[in-house]
Amino acid sequence: MKNTLLWGLLLLNTISLFSQNTEGQTLVLLENLKEQKEKLLVSLNDLKESILEIGQKKQAFSVLTGYSENGFSVLGSYSYYNSNSEKRKNNFLELSFLASFIKENESNYDIPVDQYTLNAGYFIKIPMLSASNKQIVIAVGAGGTLGYEHINKGKSMLSNGAIITDESKVIYGAFGGFDADIQLSKKLSLATKINIYYHANSDLAKTKFFVGLGLKYSILKNQAQ
Repeated sequence: MKNTLLWGLLLLNTISLFSQNTEGQTLVLLENLKEQKEKLLVSLNDLKESILEIGQKKQAFSVLTGYSENGFSVLGSYSYYNSNSEKRKNNFLELSFLASFIKENESNYDIPVDQYTLNAGYFIKIPMLSASNKQIVIAVGAGGTLGYEHINKGKSMLSNGAIITDESKVIYGAFGGFDADIQLSKKLSLATKINIYYHANSDLAKTKFFVGLGLKYSILKNQAQ
């Protein structure tokens, strides 16, 4: 009788331990399945966004204000991101208009000079300086510039009677610079630029720089439209 009772207790204990182990394994399995489900949903969402971007190109518009040598400038830009390739996704063509309002004081006179230039260039992302999560993208670029240099509002004489020998004229040259975007939302970024402009035929200082800060608004446009 005792043996039968002992065997019964042992059997019940074994069944209880087996049930506990099975329950624990089931919970672990459910947690793993839940984790795999979440990863799968993230992957499907990324795939969905990639499919939606096929045949679309990113375009952006930005406005920056900043400092130029002895003055200030306003820069408006249109950027066209010309590739869906992951390696070249943040490379872009840029067309910009720069209006600079500066004082030329190399001749000991504060001569007002207005420069209006149209600039076209190409910028390439620098992976080693950009954040891997694409929140910060830094690019370097270069291009050409063409515009007009307006000296002393078109007047050849200063208020003290001094004569300005330099003339207002069409100017041309090249530029190079850095572009940094800090993503604030899916469409809006904080944009910064540091550009150096060289005007080959300017009668004044040929090299000018621009350091600016502003906002960039991005859109995706279907090329088939």
